[in-house]
Amino acid sequence: MKDKGFVVSVGPHIQSKNSVTHVIYGFVIALLPVIAAGIYFFKMKAVEIVVTAVVSAILFDALFQKMICKKVDLMSGHALLMGLLFAAIMPISVPWWAVAVGVFVGLLVGEYVYGGFGNNPFHPVLVGWAVLKLSYPSYLSMASSVLGVLKLEGISAIVEDYSYFSEAYGVGDWSTLGGKLKLLIKVLLGWKPGAWGDYLFGCVGCICALAILVGAVFLFIKRYINWYAPIGFLGTVLLFSLIFYNGDRQYLYPFILIQIFSGSTLLAAFFFVTDFVTTPFTPLGMFIFGAMAGLVTMLGRLWGKWVDPVWFAILVANAFTPLIDRFTRPKPFGRVKSSV
Repeated sequence: MKDKGFVVSVGPHIQSKNSVTHVIYGFVIALLPVIAAGIYFFKMKAVEIVVTAVVSAILFDALFQKMICKKVDLMSGHALLMGLLFAAIMPISVPWWAVAVGVFVGLLVGEYVYGGFGNNPFHPVLVGWAVLKLSYPSYLSMASSVLGVLKLEGISAIVEDYSYFSEAYGVGDWSTLGGKLKLLIKVLLGWKPGAWGDYLFGCVGCICALAILVGAVFLFIKRYINWYAPIGFLGTVLLFSLIFYNGDRQYLYPFILIQIFSGSTLLAAFFFVTDFVTTPFTPLGMFIFGAMAGLVTMLGRLWGKWVDPVWFAILVANAFTPLIDRFTRPKPFGRVKSSV
């Protein structure tokens, strides 16, 4: 008869139904409205980028697993998630072959040289983006986007010359609360082609803020992410927008809307600074990480040369993750310093 007593096992002792694969597919589901919005705005060009990124990620992931003598596993959803994330941050000016190159380099240099998924210090999607940005800057230029015009010509040009935030855009006056809410709703839905011209420009997954927020709400409900890093990131972006805005005060409100709801701000806040592998693990560390990424982002937007350096900012913050973890790690319960 088996002796009944205490059973000692290896942690973790608090079990959950959520596995790594389960969480990965949760992020994939959260990205679906983001990708759908990109396809709605950009049509077949977005489809080309998404299909190229996903197929490339799956094929290269299988190839690299085979090369390191690891059992090929494509059902974890990791390659699918990486492909969707990479497609989401690609401008529609990128040719299909550049997308494939970015995915290849991101997986190889950003992940498999460190041993594969879970060992990488930098986000592999952003490593691939950085290589493309440095190698083919013209393809990843955001000068024609809303943030680009804001940086190159100023907020007054967006309102006056390009008819944004005006009667042509459907908002005659944003001085009232109703006008501010109406303007906010229009910005959340995305920039319509009519006001900006015949050609709509942007990244596949960054064109509709509402779609990103829908995916973020799903992640919060499922508790796949928490609020520490997003609040640190978005709070810093908002703070810098308020303090260092130097234009006409009547345009402060649309300036803030552009900084938060345009470009890659929301996608970065909920899908990248919340990454489990490349970000700190303590609540305080997550907040500091998000604030650091937001700081570098706004330094670049306000005084740097890049239009939207948010992905570079996250890579910089990734480099500080070990240091942040070191200084925010809680002291083990009951431990005291040894006497000299």
